Amino acid sequence: MVIPMVLKDLWRRLHEFHEEQIEIWERINLLNRPWEEEILHWARAEEGWVLHGRIPPPARGHRTSVTRRGWCPGLRPRGGAGQPPSASS
Repeated sequence: MVIPMVLKDLWRRLHEFHEEQIEIWERINLLNRPWEEEILHWARAEEGWVLHGRIPPPARGHRTSVTRRGWCPGLRPRGGAGQPPSASS
């Protein structure tokens, strides 16, 4: 039947849209908390997962410093489209 396939495709697209919205929301929240960038965390870089930061996390726990997909504000490219150039550029 065509209708179940259309509904399945619609559901998949809505789910993908929702996941993208969550990623955007998490990135905005991380950009609004730049001090958390120094807390040790794993982040996804071009060469794979890397340990990033220099301060051990507090014993009571803290919010994660990366999105669910591993995006980290400290590893984002500098001077790219929509990004201000870094001081070294």
